[in-house]
Amino acid sequence: MENPAAVDRPVLSWKTLSGKEGFVQTAYRVEVASSGEKLAGKADVWCSGDVPSDAQFGIGVPVGGMTPGTEYFWRVRVRDQNGRWSRWSEPARFRLGPAAAGWNAEWITADWDVCAAAPFFRKEFRISDSGRLVSAVVCLCGLGCSDLYLNGKPVDPGRMLDPAQTNYEHYAFYSAFDVRELLRSGDNTVGVLLGDGWYNQDLVWNGFFSYGRPMLTLRMELRYEDGTVETIGSDRTWEWTESPLVKSNIYAGETYDARRRASFLRKMERREGWNRAVRASGIVPKALYPQPVEPIRVQREYPALSVRRDPAGNWIFDFGVNIAGIPRIRVSQPEGTRLRMRMGETLKPDGSIDFSTTGVAATGAVQTDEYVCAGDGAEEWSPRFTYHGFRYLELSGAVTEPDTSWVRAVSVRSDVRPAGYFRCSDETMNRLHEMAVRTLAGNLHGLPSDCPHRERCGWLGDAHTMAPYANFNFGMYDFWMKYLEDIRSTASSFAAGELHHKASNAEFYHADKQPGIPYMIAPGRRLCGVASPDWGTALVQLPWQLYLHYGSREPLERYYDWMKQWVEYVGSIGADCIIPFGLGDWCPPGGNAKIDCPIALSSTAFHYIDVSIVRQAAEALGRRADSERFGELGRRIRDAFNERFFDPQSGYGSHTANALALDAGLVPEGFEKLVSDAVVRDAESRYGGFIHAGIFGIGRIPAALSRYGNAAAACRIFAKEGENSFPFMWRNADATTLWEVLPVSSESRDECLAAGCSLNHPMQGGYDAWFYEDVAGIRPDPQHPGFKRVLFEPRMTGCLQWAEGRVDTPYGEVRSCWRRDAQGLEWRIAIPANASGRVVLPLRGEVSVNGEGIAECRGVVPVAGTDDTYLFQAGDYVITVSGESRATGAVR
Repeated sequence: MENPAAVDRPVLSWKTLSGKEGFVQTAYRVEVASSGEKLAGKADVWCSGDVPSDAQFGIGVPVGGMTPGTEYFWRVRVRDQNGRWSRWSEPARFRLGPAAAGWNAEWITADWDVCAAAPFFRKEFRISDSGRLVSAVVCLCGLGCSDLYLNGKPVDPGRMLDPAQTNYEHYAFYSAFDVRELLRSGDNTVGVLLGDGWYNQDLVWNGFFSYGRPMLTLRMELRYEDGTVETIGSDRTWEWTESPLVKSNIYAGETYDARRRASFLRKMERREGWNRAVRASGIVPKALYPQPVEPIRVQREYPALSVRRDPAGNWIFDFGVNIAGIPRIRVSQPEGTRLRMRMGETLKPDGSIDFSTTGVAATGAVQTDEYVCAGDGAEEWSPRFTYHGFRYLELSGAVTEPDTSWVRAVSVRSDVRPAGYFRCSDETMNRLHEMAVRTLAGNLHGLPSDCPHRERCGWLGDAHTMAPYANFNFGMYDFWMKYLEDIRSTASSFAAGELHHKASNAEFYHADKQPGIPYMIAPGRRLCGVASPDWGTALVQLPWQLYLHYGSREPLERYYDWMKQWVEYVGSIGADCIIPFGLGDWCPPGGNAKIDCPIALSSTAFHYIDVSIVRQAAEALGRRADSERFGELGRRIRDAFNERFFDPQSGYGSHTANALALDAGLVPEGFEKLVSDAVVRDAESRYGGFIHAGIFGIGRIPAALSRYGNAAAACRIFAKEGENSFPFMWRNADATTLWEVLPVSSESRDECLAAGCSLNHPMQGGYDAWFYEDVAGIRPDPQHPGFKRVLFEPRMTGCLQWAEGRVDTPYGEVRSCWRRDAQGLEWRIAIPANASGRVVLPLRGEVSVNGEGIAECRGVVPVAGTDDTYLFQAGDYVITVSGESRATGAVR
């Protein structure tokens, strides 16, 4: 977060720009001051001193001498390997959130027996001279969600559905807003529009999600030049009135009556006719924390590509792509015109919208927004406290014939920073990448959801399959740290006789659940039983993925004991190191009845992965005894796994089984190529040369081929056309996002639609990490996490003409762009300052770097025992190799 308005614990990071190749940070110095002026002179709060270290991510600052609610300024400079210090960075800043004991504000709500519409709260206050204000910060938690207003104007209109969903009985988040520039001398009014959100979701799922009436707590702190501090807190002197937002539900949608807007605005100008707020009586969070994750924001508008009439006379708008978002209307209609908008992902043969894939059978609600026109000219509106998954919109109620300008689709998601870019010479791969990123973006709303309409739940199994490719495409550190706390708080209690998954999603048993063992879903009240071994592995894999991609030990330190508890729990439900329970390779083509990887094999493989991660985490944290213990446990699991499942002649069976074994490191040494060949053989003999895999296989099969001498087979899979192919999805199923079951054939398409499966499911996008790692050739190194050392190894140069990838890492942007022709390969790589690269040449032949022989190139060192691997210092390099590819395959 840049210059955050509230944090509870400042942890600082920086990136270094250097025009000199080989820059290495050998020391840093951080200074913190109470003002920009003092920072430029002598820092009066804290100085790290000269710290000999190459660390530049996650540098903690002691807060013992700092005052809650106060803004601080900081800067950093670094020293290189030659003893030269950089200039000071430009100042940055952070503000500590208010102390819990000094919040001085009540939880308030409206009298819900009176209030039928969403309530708008206000408090009037006076400032004698706004020019004397040094700072003005509002901290607001409105549950379920809220919009902040000052003097009748929204403070941050692009922010939506704030704050992010949590387990409200444990804690909730507040958002902080710097509002000094919005205040004026004289009378001012702070206002809050309050919506149900997730806190009072009482419409679908039998109202089980509701925690009570919506409520808010707000604290405004005004600091003046003379040191005076004034605090305004929510209490029962606040007033409320009904807003024009007649109703809203996070699933079902909103109704806004613009006829009420004029009277509402007039009421805003008067002092009489308002109701007194009352003390909130719902479930009050035990703790409040500054929101640690990027807020949900409006992202992009999509114009309608066409509008046509369906047989019932409704107008159907097509926006061209399936998104998670809201409609934005611009209309001019007579007063009282009720425009109803219903949204869905696909059409029926007659051209009307088929709402079944949005979960109507489960929720009982069609995604519907309604706008009642004021009739006073051009009107524009979009919902605030809901969002939908849709490509098509049905409009009814218009008095005149609409055109495409009437409605736009607006995507909304957590405002995580885009961090990756990928393109290559294969248009199928490019299309799949775009679909994976679009689907992922449509399922980031404060938690990693399974779909943006039917469930919107943070399933743990979906989360660990999407994490690797999410981390390449977006800056996900804060997002995953928030979700890990969701998992922990959801898991924190004991439950007697709790539901457990035995096989698939059809066989169950009941047993006590100990504190710390997660559920299938987090956060919220819909839990769906205790996590199966192949879903709960997220508790282990997510901290490790964060460590791997961002280089921070904090996830391991914070969750290590829980990771260890999970591994020991899973071991306890197995026998002889084999884990028999789980859901399996979820949602292959044709559905779960066609999973062809045994559940015991996949669950045992995940158990081995978890044990391996805990062993590595123990080693990274200096817990030597644990490292040795889990190393020995891993050896026992590996032996049992191979004794049970491995055939030295044919591998492990299905291609998901073989790919999982390779990815986990379970294959006996020397048999890796045999197992990879078995993937090829299985695909060609049983599935016509295509993949048959669910969410555990689809992300692992390409690597199982490219890393063990079968890159050409991987290319053939992506090049396949017609039935049982990736292009079938957009050519024959008109898919623009990844479906819950991929429509790769007529059978899988028709079965998915008949079953009402979601058409926006990111769990199927695991292959996208392979595009970065093996096609572009950019991978993090577990021995030097956070891309401190980048592994460069493109493995598809024998069957693709070119590829390029970029990843924004904690050290800066890493780039790998290669192009192959008849003469050889030109490969451009960029390694950011204070990082290095381990480069594996994909071709054999004469090599030059930046125009000179590789042996003469300064900053490039061969790795002992290899003839193709070199260590590169930070810098930009052009590598040319003339010769024969190490991975054979036809160039296309």
